[in-house]
Amino acid sequence: MSQAKRLAKASPFGKSSGFKILGIGKQEAIKYFFGGNATLAVILIFLIVGFLGYHAWNFLPQYKKSLTLYRLSGQEFIDYASDQLKAQKELSSLAAQAPAYELKHRLGALYDLEAVHSDFKNKAQKKLIAERKELQRALSNLEINKAKQPLVQSDVDAAKQRVEESKKILESSAGKVLAKIDFSDLDNKSLVTDNQYLEDIRSSVIENIITGTTTEFIKSIRATEAEESAKVRALPHMKQLEHARKILLGPQKPFDAYLKKYRLIASDNKGQAETHSTASERKEAQLTKAKLANSEQQRKIDLIKAERIITETPDYDQLNRPLYNSLDEHLKVQEQLVAQTRLALDAMPEASEFKGPKASARIDKINILGDEFFELVQAKRQRMESWSHKKPVGYGQALSGFFMGTQWVSNSSWQDFYGVLPLLAGSCLVALVAIILAVPFAVGGAIYVNRLSSPFEQRWIKPIIEFIGAIPSIVMAFLGVVVVGAMIQEYSQSPLLSWIPSFPVEQDKTILTAGILLALMSIPTVFTLAEDALNNVPKAYKEAALALGSTNLQTVFKVILPSCASGI
Repeated sequence: MSQAKRLAKASPFGKSSGFKILGIGKQEAIKYFFGGNATLAVILIFLIVGFLGYHAWNFLPQYKKSLTLYRLSGQEFIDYASDQLKAQKELSSLAAQAPAYELKHRLGALYDLEAVHSDFKNKAQKKLIAERKELQRALSNLEINKAKQPLVQSDVDAAKQRVEESKKILESSAGKVLAKIDFSDLDNKSLVTDNQYLEDIRSSVIENIITGTTTEFIKSIRATEAEESAKVRALPHMKQLEHARKILLGPQKPFDAYLKKYRLIASDNKGQAETHSTASERKEAQLTKAKLANSEQQRKIDLIKAERIITETPDYDQLNRPLYNSLDEHLKVQEQLVAQTRLALDAMPEASEFKGPKASARIDKINILGDEFFELVQAKRQRMESWSHKKPVGYGQALSGFFMGTQWVSNSSWQDFYGVLPLLAGSCLVALVAIILAVPFAVGGAIYVNRLSSPFEQRWIKPIIEFIGAIPSIVMAFLGVVVVGAMIQEYSQSPLLSWIPSFPVEQDKTILTAGILLALMSIPTVFTLAEDALNNVPKAYKEAALALGSTNLQTVFKVILPSCASGI
């Protein structure tokens, strides 16, 4: 081989060799593959952003149009009055909740005993399907043999024997199943339980499954609960609360009648407004169809249909006149609502008279909302008096309604509202919980692994944390609902945790659950960023600190962390 060929072969810039297709070798294929994927990813991102931007740009005019129809139809006027009644109904709802919570607190496990019994029964029945079906077949066979003519006593006796055997098998299987069910298996973790009732519940469930009738245990529990409930309801503060609640309910019926009457008018107005908003497009489409008709007869039919489409603007002054004239009628029902509500609030018992913390919290909330109620009623009345369907809805109002609105209602038969404020607030709270939980663990873990742990610990801890980041978000959400949410709901019932705000929780889907999951998902990222920041600290800093006599822990907290704090 010549010297030139050897140099060309050894040179990295020489002519490449190897298998090629259409002049594309292995290296070029790899380069084009990854480069093409990166380009495609960038294009897709721009397309997605453009798609979202397009719909966001079109959303504002559409929402403005929707709010304009909402005002022209008079629905806005009716909703002012509806807000008054809604605020008053919230007071009556709280007044209805307080006695239930007080009864539950005073009666303890007795209050929820029948619900616990029902839960045990449902769980047992799901595992005894085959045994229950066999008993049903045996009973059906017995009825068939009894109905035979002439009656064959031997067949009846055999059928009875089969029924007894089926009952014994069902009883035995039910006993084994229920022995494995206890209060920790309840779906509703907020139910109050007591171990003294556990065996009685199991025995009663077995009897109920076999006989299908109410057991003596349940009958006695109902009687005892009714007796104890009557004693609690007879207490002065409970009677006082019930009296106040009845006063609150009094003015709701006439106010509801007022709303129902004028809601129909506003709904009819909305229908006419929506029909007019599309009339021009529909008429133009019908005329176009007439031009393209295949026959003269079809063309005439299409023209007649086009003429029937009314494009004239509805007379909104005439349509809304009943609403303007209803102000005097509204004032009467409003005065009755305010007077009765004030009377009910004066009749409310003191929160200190209730032993149940949830009951007393409801009474406190009634007092707080009661003070706000009268201001709300006055403000809504003033808006009704100054309301005009002619006032235009601007883009600013649509924009503020979107960003500052407190309602998100879609696919409503009345009116859709898109207020993003509750969604933003919920997202911010979830993010705050995630930061509070993730940052200390992730940063602390990075400090330990990077500066304090042994090589053996580093080989195990880092892959585990990276593995958490590889778990799909859908799997994490499933674990959150099934495991984390249920666990929080169960353990939040403990009196030891009652000092935590919002504990005990009554459902498994909460901000805390979402925050814990988001924290778990973000820990790998925070851990990696913190470790990179720690690695960027010059080694000389650590050596100088150790040379001055600092321990590893002192070096980390007094030298390393201050040096990389901005990076973390």
